Amino acid sequence: MTTETPARIDREALRRKYAEERDKRLRPDGNDQYLRLTGELAHYLDDPYTPWTERAPRTDHRTVVCVGGGFAGLVAGARLREAGVDVRIIEKGGGFGGTWYWNRYPGVQCDTASMVYMPLLEETGHMPTEKYGYPMRIVRDIVSEKW
Repeated sequence: MTTETPARIDREALRRKYAEERDKRLRPDGNDQYLRLTGELAHYLDDPYTPWTERAPRTDHRTVVCVGGGFAGLVAGARLREAGVDVRIIEKGGGFGGTWYWNRYPGVQCDTASMVYMPLLEETGHMPTEKYGYPMRIVRDIVSEKW
C-alpha cells in the first residue's frame, strides 16, 4: 500500500471540520455543567500525596509558562528548554505526571508498551525496565533524567 502526502492542505476545509466536531460537543450549560468543589466535595482540591507547604511566591520572569506538569507540559517544557527558551512548568500537584500523578491505582500498569509510549527516550538515553511500565515510575524516570 502506498500513501501519498497531498501537495496542498485545504486549511479552510480542515478548520470547518474541526469546528463541526467542536460544535457536537458544546453544551448550552457550559461550565455550569461541572460541580463546584465546595462543602463535602472540597477535600478533592487537596493533594493526598504531598503535604502543602507555604513558600514565597516566585516573581522572576519566564518567556514561557506551561500550566500543568502532565506529559504534554513535560514534553513541551523539554522541547522549549532544548531550544534555549526559559520555561517554567506550574503544577497544582506536589509532583509531575498529570493524570498519572492524581490517579494512582495499586498495581496499575500502562496498557501500551513502554518503548512506544514513553516520550524523550532517545534524548535521555533512558531504557525502560518493564514492557508495560508503572505510570508513576515512568514519570519519575523522565523527570529525573531530563530535568
